[in-house]
Amino acid sequence: MATATTLEATALRLSEAAHRKDNPEHDALKSLFTLLAQIDPHGDVRIAAGSAGSVVLPALVVDLLRQVSAVLDRGDGLVVSEVARELTTSEAARVLGVSRPTLISLLDKGSIKSHKVGTHRRIALRDVLAYRRRRIQEQREAYEALMAEQDDLGIYE
Repeated sequence: MATATTLEATALRLSEAAHRKDNPEHDALKSLFTLLAQIDPHGDVRIAAGSAGSVVLPALVVDLLRQVSAVLDRGDGLVVSEVARELTTSEAARVLGVSRPTLISLLDKGSIKSHKVGTHRRIALRDVLAYRRRRIQEQREAYEALMAEQDDLGIYE
């Protein structure tokens, strides 16, 4: 597979190659998917590049590769894009999985910090991700409290 010019183009070409049996990369990708599915999540994964040497991949990179391979192996396509350090309101809403008006409400309440560039708001990626982590933690705590209350009341399914 020749190198594509953008992340999106590379991901789309990879998606195509994974499912076209006449594509030369098809068998190699299937072997990679099988290998990634069998990797011990706590073991070291090393990548070797001929005479350039080898390096142990960080666990998050291995997890990303495993997730990507699972998506491609089940026949779904994949699109990858860069995320800037500063996001527009539309981009931040997409990262959080909320509507743009909901995001604007969060910004107005001060739940997420933002600043203006001209007339447009910009949100730091780290602030969006921090809000997302807080929201997930709050949801987890609410769920655990609900389960504890269910146990206290003797309600079982």
